[in-house]
Order: sequence, then structure tokens, then C-alpha cells
Amino acid sequence: MKVAVTSTGSTLDAHVGTRPDKCSHWLVVDPVTLEYEAILNPLINFSDPASGKLLTDLLKKHMVKFILAGGCGCNQLRELCKNEIRVLLGMTGSVRETVEKFNRSQFSRML
Repeated sequence: MKVAVTSTGSTLDAHVGTRPDKCSHWLVVDPVTLEYEAILNPLINFSDPASGKLLTDLLKKHMVKFILAGGCGCNQLRELCKNEIRVLLGMTGSVRETVEKFNRSQFSRML
């Protein structure tokens, strides 16, 4: 299982991004080993209602089961949940800290 974290940069020490369509990168992380892949965000300048579908396709390709983010748009959230990708909101701090909170089940809200 992998998690995807919205990120302001391409490393685990970058901060969690506020929204899936506004962050510069997605970090796809194995929460056990902390091995990760940084992906440039294809939604950064994409404000179409189809952004949820594009995001879901990208994450399914990387076998992501959870998203860790500061927030999420309605269309994106609907599409992710429909495709059984769980969304954890209210994340802050670095990507590394966020994944560690996930591992300890310390998160504010899961959809």
C-alpha cells in the first residue's frame, strides 16, 4: 500500500500542500519504508471539473490507497471516494511528519 501526500517540494522534508490542485508535487510514499517517488503535479494549472478524474487515474496508476492533504476540492473528493481512495484532511508539517502521523493513526479527519 502507498500513500500520496500533497507537497510543496520533491523531498520528505517539504511541507504538506494545502490542496491537490495547488501543490507543486505529489509524493507517493511507502509508509513502512519511507521510500518515495516525487511527481510533478499535473493539476497545478488545471481548473476543470475533470481534475478529479485525472487525479484519480494518476494515483491508481501508482497504487495509492490514501491521500494525505491539507484540504481537497469537492469534485476531486467525490471522484477519489468513488474510486476507493481514502482522503485524510487537515495535514500540516513536513511530508515525513505527516506520514509518521499516518503510521501512528494520528490524523484529524478521514473521508
